[in-house]
Amino acid sequence: MENFWREIYGKEVQHNAEAHWIESQYQQNPSMEWNPVCEKDIADARRTMLNWKAPGRDQIANFWLKQLTATHKHMAALFNKLIEDDQIPEWLTAGVAFLIPKKENTENSKNYRPVTCLPTIYKLMTSITSRRLQKYMDDENLMPKSRKGAALDQNEAKIS
Repeated sequence: MENFWREIYGKEVQHNAEAHWIESQYQQNPSMEWNPVCEKDIADARRTMLNWKAPGRDQIANFWLKQLTATHKHMAALFNKLIEDDQIPEWLTAGVAFLIPKKENTENSKNYRPVTCLPTIYKLMTSITSRRLQKYMDDENLMPKSRKGAALDQNEAKIS
């Protein structure tokens, strides 16, 4: 089983920073301003986190992030330091992987689904980043609207 999953997830992969499309996108789109993470970012991100989801190695339940609001100012400062220093400690991104059987035939390694529990602090940090990227893409109209969204736009146009 270990060999099967190592072949899929065990090889380090580097992206091609010289890919032509990266430079093309960079030239076409205005630069995104980065503002320091603040307490409000922490509060907004934690609201959507489910209280008792399995934590990662940090063993911090989302419930405690929500209750211990006095820590939010300090977490924001630490996130800003990590971003400014451009160095993410390994413990922050190290997950604990579990193999969940997909079928009753557990003899075959392909019949398992890997689930990785990442540290709660990592989930909080990536939630903040994701929210900011989504807002930027929406503001700059960088993503095509889904059919559902297009249908809503058409209905709004008919109403007005």
